[in-house]
Amino acid sequence: MKRIVKKECYKTLASAIQQAFTENLKKSYSLVFTDYKDTYEDAPEIIQQCMDENSAEPLYDNLWDAEARYEGSLYELQSLTDEILANKKYSPIHDYLDDWLEDNREQILQYIEERDDSDPIAEMLSRTRLRGRATLYTNYDCFPSNYAMGNTYCYAEYFKDMIDVLYLNPALVKKTFNEHGIDTIGRWPNLSYRNRKEAVLYKAFANEMLNQCCFGLLTFMGMLPLTDLYHSGFQKHKKIVVPKGNFCGMFNSWNGGGSLMNMELQRDLIIPTIFPQKTKYDNCSACVDESRCNNGYCINEVYGMVRSTWRNNFTFIE
Repeated sequence: MKRIVKKECYKTLASAIQQAFTENLKKSYSLVFTDYKDTYEDAPEIIQQCMDENSAEPLYDNLWDAEARYEGSLYELQSLTDEILANKKYSPIHDYLDDWLEDNREQILQYIEERDDSDPIAEMLSRTRLRGRATLYTNYDCFPSNYAMGNTYCYAEYFKDMIDVLYLNPALVKKTFNEHGIDTIGRWPNLSYRNRKEAVLYKAFANEMLNQCCFGLLTFMGMLPLTDLYHSGFQKHKKIVVPKGNFCGMFNSWNGGGSLMNMELQRDLIIPTIFPQKTKYDNCSACVDESRCNNGYCINEVYGMVRSTWRNNFTFIE
């Protein structure tokens, strides 16, 4: 104490002040406030980095969070001090509070921060809406345009992989193609167990192939479930669920080409991120479909669709 106090009273005063602060500490504090406008929509590259690294660490790589938390603790300390000064119960120690705080301020601030229950990152992510895309990769690089195919298809290679993921019956694909003026060759087995369980309509699939303008990959559109990804620590997942009503089609992120992107899912489609008993190249991976993420062209950039076109959130199953 900087005031002249008898030595025998010093410890008693210090203990009384410590007890006053301890008694009036709240059980919890919310030290960091975020505005309804605070989101990650202007920083999608941070979310992509989290997905690439399978870690939430990039979200913590900032100074504003620590600074805001410290500012919040200073405010709460001032409120706590004012509360003690307003309480006649503590009048014997009122004159000594400022001197005591000069030596013990950081300790009380630490107590306050330890009781902080605010999670500004979670709040901001809950308000953030980012477009995403999930792409089917296989041992075959991609699929050519209808022109390059000569308007003639066979149930093989990447085309077979697409039909299988969309759970289409090859025999009905052949029938639909022929009805729409698309030629077919080779064997098209009748996998009748897939009937009435298809993910997309056969006619819609035929239209996508007819309007495929360049090399492309089967791509699904959806919003990213950022809150779920955050709570899971952006860890690797085993399956991606594309919800009923979302769209898919052919897309090429290298040059921005593709098809109509107009196949609407007739049911929830669960796609493994890694296909067992296939090559290491067979997988389905999701990324942020926003600019500045180094993911090539975005569907949003090329097609100019309104955000509602992305419909519902993907679900990632660990």
